[in-house]
Amino acid sequence: MVLWHPPDAPWVKLNTDGAFSTSTLEAGDGGLVRGSDGGLLWAFCSPIAASSSFEAELLALIQGLEMAMELSTHIWIELDSGALVTLLSSGQLGSADLRHHMALIRSMTAQRHVRFSHIYREGNRAADSLAGRGPRPLPSRTTIQSLRLGT
Repeated sequence: MVLWHPPDAPWVKLNTDGAFSTSTLEAGDGGLVRGSDGGLLWAFCSPIAASSSFEAELLALIQGLEMAMELSTHIWIELDSGALVTLLSSGQLGSADLRHHMALIRSMTAQRHVRFSHIYREGNRAADSLAGRGPRPLPSRTTIQSLRLGT
């Protein structure tokens, strides 16, 4: 059984996912940031312009990083794309068509403590579900922010 585990303080954990349909060419992203108590700090889902599932994964990560950076300088990024975790951990920029996304991610994480890890889809269900809702037409970007307990 694959389970999601909260990070140790002072880390926040960012889980993101991208969805892309080859039949409709629609894409969406989704993700959430949770604290060391496992509580939800921020969540999102939205339609995006992507040309592949890998690009959707990258765009979801960028959106999630923007949120997580407002909350902490210690960000644990957990993704269900093993290929993306490998690329991010390697220091490479990847293929030419995605290098601008990778360069942006590198610049966003440069001044932060960042950890990348892989989680199986079963443990990333919340982000997967949000990403699956992303392609559906929404009036605007949907952002859900919860109150931090004890602050």
